[in-house]
Amino acid sequence: MNPTTPAPDAPAATTPTPTTTTTVLVADGRPVVRAGLGAVLGADEIELVGSCSLEETVEQVTAERPQVLVVGLRDDDPETFRVVATAKAIHEGLHALVVADGATVIDLREAVIAGVDSFLLSSVTPEELRDAVERTAQGERIVSPSIAMQLAGSWRQEPRESGASALTARELEVLQLLAEGLTNQQVGTRLGLSARTVKTHVQNLLVKLDVPDRTGAVARAFRLGLIR
Repeated sequence: MNPTTPAPDAPAATTPTPTTTTTVLVADGRPVVRAGLGAVLGADEIELVGSCSLEETVEQVTAERPQVLVVGLRDDDPETFRVVATAKAIHEGLHALVVADGATVIDLREAVIAGVDSFLLSSVTPEELRDAVERTAQGERIVSPSIAMQLAGSWRQEPRESGASALTARELEVLQLLAEGLTNQQVGTRLGLSARTVKTHVQNLLVKLDVPDRTGAVARAFRLGLIR
């Protein structure tokens, strides 16, 4: 009997390396800017799930559930931050990246309150923008170097339980009644809560909105579009 020649080892099967795709929604009131951002981001490992105006943003975030919302910021445009705050309130896993032509200290402060995660200037390169989007999706905070010094004085890491985007439904109810001029006792009567509980809600509102008093809370809530 002839000895059996062993069969050569079969080549080991190779497992493809999984790729991670970052889903992105672009929002801006200017069609040309929207198209430009979409063209830059619709490549590599980024999936552009939609492009819309600011007015359509909340609806699109609800429908598409993107990982990152990329928003263009015009000068003197408080609507951008209102949209970001509202979008993050309805989609807990959403990260927000703002692209602006310029930024003042007030802009940066409002960005923090609204829950913006990263803030870039429109002078960044396409490669830098794509990199920032992917890193923002992973929980990093990316800031253009030219505004980092301004940011250092105004931007801080917000605790998970603070910030306008973390207001509860009950806190929003209390906030609306404060805007109508009701006292803590009147708010309690309207909502069936004790005065102590209302006081706690008011204190939480001051912390989350980063304001010193009730008047400041109402003013900031109007600016962010949390109440009407």
